[in-house]
Amino acid sequence: MNLNQVREVIYTKDGVKKKYDLTSNCYHLIMGVFEIKPNMDALELADIKRDEKILDVGFGTGWVLEKMIKLINPIQKIHGIDFSQGMIQIVRENLKKKFLDNRVIIVKGNVLNLPYKNESFHVIFASFILDLQRIADFNKLLVEIKRVLKPNGRIILTSMTKEGNGLSKIARCFYDWFYPFWPTIFGYRASSRPIYVNEEIKKAGLIITKQKLTHIVLFHFPIKIAVLKKS
Repeated sequence: MNLNQVREVIYTKDGVKKKYDLTSNCYHLIMGVFEIKPNMDALELADIKRDEKILDVGFGTGWVLEKMIKLINPIQKIHGIDFSQGMIQIVRENLKKKFLDNRVIIVKGNVLNLPYKNESFHVIFASFILDLQRIADFNKLLVEIKRVLKPNGRIILTSMTKEGNGLSKIARCFYDWFYPFWPTIFGYRASSRPIYVNEEIKKAGLIITKQKLTHIVLFHFPIKIAVLKKS
């Protein structure tokens, strides 16, 4: 079985959804902690304004969602969509404990078929979601996100990338090689993989206005953060 075939194995009918449901209680400790640095960098590049309408696509444990709540006006609500009921439950509980549950509108749904009207959001945050998709769905996801973006809005896209030199390139090549053998920890197996981000951005008719190449702490896997607008 080659690498691309292995990457597709996790996408059985219920495999991915079940994986995130089962690991929702411990996901942040398994993987989320490694995403903190890239997500902090992405939030800085996002330059969110207090009156903007925001969507978090595939919000997971809600770490970024919570950070963005604090960046907007108290009367504003942030929208979030995720397909995992386990993740949604964890986020609702955490936000309720912090009295922030009235600041979000959470929807359970498919990111490839967003339940929002055209041109609904000023900012769409898409962190580690493109690199989870099937190769055939890369363009579908970006085009769908583009559809619900306002004409002068921006997409904040964070993804593992094939870019990078030096230590980042070595780490990425190791990740590619080791992917078929990646262990399952507490029912979770890594799904994101390095992709040619710029190629997918161009195919979707989007333009990069700002970008940054960063990495995951400890493992140094290269991460691309791009701020995108409609062409």
